[in-house]
Amino acid sequence: MTAIDSAKNISGYWPSHWPAESGGPRRQKITSSAGLNLQTGETLDSTVRETDGWAVMTIQRNPGEMYLLCGAALGPNESPPTFRSHDSHGWVERVDPISLQTITRSIDLPSGGWLWCGALVAHANGDIYAVNGNYIFRLDSKCNVITQKELSFDGPFNGLLVMADGNLVTRNLGFRENDQAYFIVLDPENLEEVSEPLILNQRCMGRFSSDRSSSGEFIYTTTDTDVLRLKYLNNSLTIDHWKRSYEIQGEVQSDAWDTTIGDDRIWLMDMGRPPGWMTPGKAAQRAFGFSINDENEQIILDNHRLPYAWNPGPPLFDPIRKILVHYDSINGGIVGHICATNSQPQMIWRFEANNYLQMMAFSDTGELIVENAELPPHFGGDVLKAEAVVLNIETGEELGKANTGSPSLGMFSSPGFSRDFYIASLLGSIARVFVREE
Repeated sequence: MTAIDSAKNISGYWPSHWPAESGGPRRQKITSSAGLNLQTGETLDSTVRETDGWAVMTIQRNPGEMYLLCGAALGPNESPPTFRSHDSHGWVERVDPISLQTITRSIDLPSGGWLWCGALVAHANGDIYAVNGNYIFRLDSKCNVITQKELSFDGPFNGLLVMADGNLVTRNLGFRENDQAYFIVLDPENLEEVSEPLILNQRCMGRFSSDRSSSGEFIYTTTDTDVLRLKYLNNSLTIDHWKRSYEIQGEVQSDAWDTTIGDDRIWLMDMGRPPGWMTPGKAAQRAFGFSINDENEQIILDNHRLPYAWNPGPPLFDPIRKILVHYDSINGGIVGHICATNSQPQMIWRFEANNYLQMMAFSDTGELIVENAELPPHFGGDVLKAEAVVLNIETGEELGKANTGSPSLGMFSSPGFSRDFYIASLLGSIARVFVREE
């Protein structure tokens, strides 16, 4: 049975409640941090800070230690990813978990000119690793750069995992028709490549996940039509025989973003390729589940049913309650399914909202963090509106909501330290949402 990231410390990662994007290598987005535990009559409030950059995500190291990754802010009429030969740096900072103000900040971190949402992880060795554009950095706990490396592909990189032996794996963003996928394995000490990159002659757009089991250590990644598995052994990646397809004949779909792993299944959504990247998709939004062990098991959830769907991220699968949450950002609607082992999924709720957020949930309370937002004027919308919404993951009941300043647009939510959580925005804001003390 697939392990649960939040249930115990993960080898390679710092032992915290949220050491990396999505909480861990399986991208389950379930945290062992104490939940909000909202009671009748309690309400939510928020503190919002503008970073003057592109706020990507926060992670935790020790209790009270929170780190924020920022990239360069988009300029007028710029859409990600974009190349800019000047003013394209990012940075990492440790922030106060209550006020969100900077405690200490790295120097400007080069990106090779590429503006994209990178990655951040707290390693078991105590240091922080960041990807920005086509550079990777090792920083100490005070955000001082120990070493940096320009990666061997001219394009932005998307995602960063730590393997069980402590090595790092990253991969470029496949956003052009003929992009190849470069998977690079790096030594955490000096950031040197420890093996030849694994190059796939297919583009891979979404971030990738990894699983560790008695069968070995594997990475799961999406192409424009398939889910592929890579085997990690002796510092190297090789293509495995395992493969699943999410292509539906006769439908004009678009690429999936990230995979998430839970209950011996791989979960994903199609229709992720943004407008303006190649030919737009025309299909309705679907979610998919593929058994790791049974090649004949395929789950297709078709509940949204409106054409020209789009989403900027993956679904969430709660491996404790076996609930899958998926959504259509453009047309609206968030849907929950109970997906019991060896049983057909059953829809259990629907909540009307436009979610753009990389969701998360608290394992103890089942409180699910989603968003209700509108496309902002920067991307052709009319208003700047964004609210974090807390739902009961088992019923879809709204428990509370609070303003977050600007829509996440695919950026990450993460847990806090005391009945709170954080939401980052592509437009530069970072919000702390907390239970108001009356």
